[in-house]
Amino acid sequence: MGELASNSSVYGPQAQAHILQYGESIELLVYNDNSKDHSLHLHRGEYQVVEVGPYGDAVANNHTAVEFQKSGPSPMRCDVVTVRAYSYIKLRFHVNRGMVALFHCHMMHGGYFGLAATFIAAPELLQKYVKVPEEAIRMCKLQGIKTSGNAAGNQGFDMTGLPLPILVNRE
Repeated sequence: MGELASNSSVYGPQAQAHILQYGESIELLVYNDNSKDHSLHLHRGEYQVVEVGPYGDAVANNHTAVEFQKSGPSPMRCDVVTVRAYSYIKLRFHVNRGMVALFHCHMMHGGYFGLAATFIAAPELLQKYVKVPEEAIRMCKLQGIKTSGNAAGNQGFDMTGLPLPILVNRE
């Protein structure tokens, strides 16, 4: 993809791609406005849990602001954490290498409602140091899947042939 690797549009709309720069620290604030708890997983990385919002009886009986938990000087590190029903969680991670990391909800219906994103971390490093295994390229070719270009296997921003996204019928 060359210089376009730092443009989230080339990864297609389904990827929900966010480009992160080497050395950058980001915080994710995830709200759960649902009556179910959601386990959130970051593939290929770990994050710090820096804040956990109110949950349980504190929320059920009073939907106004209540005390929340903030981390101490050394926040817990993990790759899966649960955001409780009607609450929120704040996560932080530092980009210390090139990677493609999927961030998603472990509950199937969470993905249907958009609880998924792709972090493209340090794409310039990925292009420089990561080589796709020949076996992976061979398997793609056997299935008729293009092995270069953007999300649709085309050049630039041409998304012709990109598979349709999952559609949710909420009737």
